[in-house]
Amino acid sequence: MKALRVAIAGAGGIGRHHAKWHAQGGSEVVAILGSQADRIPTTSRQLQELFGFHGRGYTDFDDLLARERPDVIDICTPNEAHFDLARQALDAGCHVLCEKPLVWASTSTTAFEQARSLVDQAEALGLHLGMCSQYATSLAQYRRLCPLIDPTTSSSFAVEMETLSRGQPRDAAAIWVDMGPHPLSLILAAWPTASLLPNSLRVAFEGRTAMAWFTIDAEGHHCRCHVTVRDRDEGPLVRRFSFDDHAVDLSGRADDEGVYRSVMTQDGVEDLGDDLMRLLIEQFARAVCGDDSEPIVPPRVAMRNLGLQATILAVA
Repeated sequence: MKALRVAIAGAGGIGRHHAKWHAQGGSEVVAILGSQADRIPTTSRQLQELFGFHGRGYTDFDDLLARERPDVIDICTPNEAHFDLARQALDAGCHVLCEKPLVWASTSTTAFEQARSLVDQAEALGLHLGMCSQYATSLAQYRRLCPLIDPTTSSSFAVEMETLSRGQPRDAAAIWVDMGPHPLSLILAAWPTASLLPNSLRVAFEGRTAMAWFTIDAEGHHCRCHVTVRDRDEGPLVRRFSFDDHAVDLSGRADDEGVYRSVMTQDGVEDLGDDLMRLLIEQFARAVCGDDSEPIVPPRVAMRNLGLQATILAVA
């Protein structure tokens, strides 16, 4: 693949890790976009220590696009900024990888309108638009660890995911907005056409925990789903999912060479795989370079994820 020129919008948080995997996958991270000029030197220094970043920092997105002319914009900003940044990036001829959810707005109607306009814009310009929900990549590792289980024929699915509050505890609805796309991406990785049977939906949003029970229909195949996302003050965190009660736990650690890896465990047996975000980012680069047809979470699946997320939130 050619060395893609990548710019990271929002490199102070999760964007740091995006930038690292872009660089280690062979792309050149040429710029970062921040909201506060006084914080850019610190972020740039952290990235330099992490992977040798030598690009420039910006607070003006139009200036970044004009001066750097990146191939890819990776958006890791707060949710409400996703739409405007993605629209501008596509207008400038950039492929866009966007953190989950693809867009978020004050109403689901507005969010769907924004998402549809981005999908139409990307298609009209022949550009790739992908959502970064890395758990969609974990099914291959699950199949290695549980070779007798075919997720696509399962009749039940359960997932539990916890995240740290980092000193800012949130209510169940806010946690769902932040974390809901991850478990839904697992469902859609197994059944990309899945739709929710409305009469099956039951939710319990209480305190710092959001739970939903529902049945999905995927071209006639039905699967009962139970999703839990939760905020905690401290770890260790639970990241667990199962098909037909065959559960695995997800974690991560550096291997003997210092490379961060995905660790999947079932009944004490471990499978060590590539970091899930790394897999998604490297596959997005292959799609941009023409070596794969589309991102792991392409626009139509990102919109379906948004639809499931909004439907569940609406009845909470």
